[in-house]
Amino acid sequence: MKILFDYKIFYQQRYGGISNYFYQLSKEFIKREIDLKITSQVHKNEYLKKIPNSCLVGNFFTFLPHKLNFITENFNHFNARLFIKQFQPNIVHETYYSKKKYYSNLKTVCTAYDMINEIYPNYSPNFKYVYEIKKDTFKRANKIICISNKTKEDLIKYFDVETHKIEVTHLSSTFENYKLEKSNYKKFSDCLLFVGSRYGYKNFERFLSAYSKSNYLKNNFRIIFYGGEKPNNYDYKVINKNNINFKNILFFNDLDFSLSYMYSNVLALIYPSMYEGFGIPILEAMTLGCPVISSNGGALREVGGDGLQYFNPNEIDDIKNKLENFLNSENFIKEKVNYGFERSKKFSWKKCAEETLSIYKKI
Repeated sequence: MKILFDYKIFYQQRYGGISNYFYQLSKEFIKREIDLKITSQVHKNEYLKKIPNSCLVGNFFTFLPHKLNFITENFNHFNARLFIKQFQPNIVHETYYSKKKYYSNLKTVCTAYDMINEIYPNYSPNFKYVYEIKKDTFKRANKIICISNKTKEDLIKYFDVETHKIEVTHLSSTFENYKLEKSNYKKFSDCLLFVGSRYGYKNFERFLSAYSKSNYLKNNFRIIFYGGEKPNNYDYKVINKNNINFKNILFFNDLDFSLSYMYSNVLALIYPSMYEGFGIPILEAMTLGCPVISSNGGALREVGGDGLQYFNPNEIDDIKNKLENFLNSENFIKEKVNYGFERSKKFSWKKCAEETLSIYKKI
């Protein structure tokens, strides 16, 4: 079987969950000696540097101006069509949404990641455009892979896709499962970790509001915000609004500490997102022995299972109360660590790849 991953995510992302997903699939396919090619004539993706040259058709550029995306996309699409004629793949897996299509007789697969754009249009300045390119991508695909059953449910609701076109394959964590010894010293043992963007549906404001309402939380725990976004006026405005002492707030990124180090050295991951199509951070945390308390938004309960502590992301008092109850019991926290280890074993990139190959074979 000849498989082609196209360019559509790789010229847009230097790093990121979607391009990492295809990188992990690539590694598993290569192990199985699948005839895989990735075509992105011009890209800026760091993961593709790790792909064998025999599988990659493209050139890495350190800098690709966002303003030139239209030109870059057209150039990549033109070259992808030429390569498809040469390679003649059985399946083209489109790596992201686009109006750009290939040949009518070509079998295509796409992946649906989430329906955030449709559920929270106020957070998406390009709501109509994104909706239309997703609609076009779903319509031409022979199969649509959803990364969770919740994404499948929302895909049917917002795009009226027929059930027989949809398959579900769960993602995994890139970290290895290991158990911390009790004697291990945690550098940030009084810190709660918040991973990712602080905007929109990620629920930064309600989380800080809940924290500010609890003397127990403020007096005993600091918060680490970890991600690529530098602290800005918006962050300081929200912190000031809630009268939170700046000594209680830390901002880190991967230049300070690796993400795996953070999971292994904090007291717990707090994940207050209003909606996730999957929720890789809670899986990553469980894999590395980091206790998790999460919102019940989107697919988070599907990933975390019944053994985690969940709160309603829209209810500030519920966030506060669940945090206090969770953090007030050392035995409860240890119980969640052990649960997380076992739960995380249910997910693997090997399983994801095998299920994906099975979907390809169906068409």
